[in-house]
Amino acid sequence: MEFCKLLARFIQRKVIICSMEFKEYSKNHIVLLDGAMGTYFNQLHPGEGEAEEANTLHPDWIVDIHRQYIDAGAQLIRTNTFAVNHTLFPKPEQRQAQIRAAVANGRKAVEESGKTVFLGASIGPIRQEMGQSQEDVLEEYEMLVDVFLEENVTLFVLETFAETKWVKLLAERIREKRQDSFILAEFSVNPSGYTKFGYSMQQIVNEFAVLSREGEVSSEQTLDAFGFNCGVDAVHLNRLLEKLVFPCECCFSALPNAGYQHELRGRLRYSDNPPYYAKQMQGVAAQGVNLLGGCCGTTPEHIRALHKMLCQMEKQSPHKKFPYNKRIAVSTVPQKEIQEANPFMEKLTRGEEKVYVVELDSPFGPDAEKFQQGAFLLRENNVDMITVSDSPMARARADAALMAQYIQDKVDVAVMPHIACRDRNLIGLRSEILGAYINGSRNFLVITGDPVAKEDRNAITGVFDVNSIRLMEYIKNMNEELFAQAPVYYGGALNYDGVNVDAIVRRMEQKIEAGCSYFLTQPIFSKEDIERIRLLKARVDTKIICGIMPLVSYKNALFMHNEMPGIHVSDEVLAQYRPDMSREEAEKVALRVSLEIAEQLYDVADGFYIMTPFQRVGLVNQIICAIRKLG
Repeated sequence: MEFCKLLARFIQRKVIICSMEFKEYSKNHIVLLDGAMGTYFNQLHPGEGEAEEANTLHPDWIVDIHRQYIDAGAQLIRTNTFAVNHTLFPKPEQRQAQIRAAVANGRKAVEESGKTVFLGASIGPIRQEMGQSQEDVLEEYEMLVDVFLEENVTLFVLETFAETKWVKLLAERIREKRQDSFILAEFSVNPSGYTKFGYSMQQIVNEFAVLSREGEVSSEQTLDAFGFNCGVDAVHLNRLLEKLVFPCECCFSALPNAGYQHELRGRLRYSDNPPYYAKQMQGVAAQGVNLLGGCCGTTPEHIRALHKMLCQMEKQSPHKKFPYNKRIAVSTVPQKEIQEANPFMEKLTRGEEKVYVVELDSPFGPDAEKFQQGAFLLRENNVDMITVSDSPMARARADAALMAQYIQDKVDVAVMPHIACRDRNLIGLRSEILGAYINGSRNFLVITGDPVAKEDRNAITGVFDVNSIRLMEYIKNMNEELFAQAPVYYGGALNYDGVNVDAIVRRMEQKIEAGCSYFLTQPIFSKEDIERIRLLKARVDTKIICGIMPLVSYKNALFMHNEMPGIHVSDEVLAQYRPDMSREEAEKVALRVSLEIAEQLYDVADGFYIMTPFQRVGLVNQIICAIRKLG
């Protein structure tokens, strides 16, 4: 029986075609998807909120949009659920209701059309909020999947993802629930061919072509199809696809935007030229695409133009394999050997000697003379690394990466700038890392960053696109993609304070998984702190560089004792300082206390991280010399 007749029989029984039939159909046809629900909804109903809210508020509007895409030739429509997550619908019951309504709206449009149309469950990326665990995000994804499966929707479209981790985890959960599901994953890239988390298109192809190769679904094959949507228009996507090679035959999708967003009289718009869009998409289709459709800005008229273009392609090449073959290559870019040495990491890895890292605060003003002098004195004392803090306590200082480069050029010493997530979005962070790398930086300390003070929040905002773990994952990906010959190494901050040791261990393990090579701790003062470090070192196989902060006056010690959360200046330490003591007396106490702490940590520490108080580099050098004698 011809496949179209088989599909027609299913339609007569008012059953939406299941995932297995779709998989078979997509092998021998280019499947036409619908266009953008969200932007088209906003075009038709400006000021009426988000499209997903209309699933229950105005279901007829959504059914009508689905029907328009079907009438234009779409063979697969996606449920109006892209943004159904906790951001738009905080309560789980709200999300469940929206999914059920969206499925009902899609089914109604299909049934009323009388055509053979597939219905796919649209799931967009869920933003991982600050402090939210990976398990929490997976639990929300799983709830969305469960509701779709309860509604007997087994064709999933994972849309506009920017990293591979969530796609694989989500696909694995879907497979566990329903082995025969069809899973399509789409990634959003910019005109340079990278996702916002730094994954290149070729990297995604290399990883997912095997996971979506043709053949029977196996335990290793988590996807049935993958491709790219959003972020680029058809012209750029066509050019980017021309550069790709595939390790094997696979099911591949392409759903670019109608153009690039621009503002006209206060409203955001996209280019509206469906014939031009379809002409550019002909080149995309010719590169072996199995699934074709549109993303932001595409309307039923764009899909109608695509449908006409596909019909003409099939008519002009009736004896040619359709979809066309992809460019298959056994291997892509050969792996480069690491050629550039990193003395700090080599010494730390050997573990035969302690490493010494000293933190300098960059200047508040334009005068860097003391900063440079301090770096010179530290180099004379053979410290292994100078790390430059990035505006601690959210107080603006000279840029850490630039000042690290400054002393590296002026003093010829190894540097490690702090990279904080607070002040830059991902574009800015990537730019900073690239700029630092070009200028020779190969070591970073990746931190989330202190929040902006409450009294400043009306005028100053923290960005926090990512936290330290997510940024580490981003840099790890840059290492694989851009810095393979001379990778960067990065450490993480270890805040050992807290009742829940398991949670601290889990966060350390997440950082290690994200490529973190070592940890620099908060300042250590108490016996309890030392025992906690011992416990963490015993439980986690990693390098720990223990923090030492010399307290240089009674006022300094009192402030740290009372006003720095997570830092435990003990009463015993505080009692060694007096309000009337001289600078020399206070520094002797600071030297003695620092040495006592280092001595108790010496057998467990892989090195020491000394924070310079008030530019007193001479005191720091004395402390380092004293600790060296312990060995």
